[in-house]
Amino acid sequence: MPQSQENTPTQSNRPDSAVGGVPRRTVIGDDDLKRMLSQNKPSFLQRNAGCMVTLVLIALNVAVYAVEVLLSGMRVDVSTQVLVEMGAMYAPLVRSAADLYRFVTPMFLHMDLMHLAFNMVALYSVGEVLERTLGKGWFVALYFVGGITGNAVSYAADVFLGSGASVSAGASTSVFGLFVAVALLGVLHRGNRSVFAQYSKGMLGVIAVNVAYTLLVPGISVSGHLGGALGGAAAMLMLPARSLRVPVVVRVVVAVAWAGALGWLLVSRGLIG
Repeated sequence: MPQSQENTPTQSNRPDSAVGGVPRRTVIGDDDLKRMLSQNKPSFLQRNAGCMVTLVLIALNVAVYAVEVLLSGMRVDVSTQVLVEMGAMYAPLVRSAADLYRFVTPMFLHMDLMHLAFNMVALYSVGEVLERTLGKGWFVALYFVGGITGNAVSYAADVFLGSGASVSAGASTSVFGLFVAVALLGVLHRGNRSVFAQYSKGMLGVIAVNVAYTLLVPGISVSGHLGGALGGAAAMLMLPARSLRVPVVVRVVVAVAWAGALGWLLVSRGLIG
């Protein structure tokens, strides 16, 4: 005759079993918790997808500075000779079309570690909003227009105003252009102008501090910084970024004026035919 077996409840030793009708929670170990958090954490590329061009520009500046330090005998204060040899702006050496690279290369050269750090922090602080707003291509154009204009004005000051031949370098020509570009977003952006207007007001204070620093601290290229600011304003008015509301006629006039002024400078000095 079959025997029946009485089922009696038994208590499990597993941590997630019920005790007294109240279920226990499984305790997550430190390693498991770290693994779970890392799985939900976005990668570096995901976090910085909106400012990849800014990061590339910063990486280029840092890489070039590393070469400067190497050529200076591992000194963080880069020698003037190394700066000139690597393409710093030095008016007496700009003699022909073959020397026009000196209007571009100075924006990637720096004189010491603090010079580099200051400019890279400034670049990162404004780079993302401009890169997202203008688009990566027009952001690069803005960076170069500001830098080239700043170096051109620095060169013109040396040869026309008799300010003396000086060696100038630094991304600050481009950075000042970016500062002015951010300040103009509150006026020129197609949408969210109230938001950008508030952002721009805050940027005016940053610009004022940098202008004061430029004017008061000896050894700073005033013409280069002011030229970079002028280039930033010109770029915002002539680059056809869809996010900016600038009449076509204004874009054309500013572009012709900018190219004409640069062309006149080069022709008047016999740098191009």
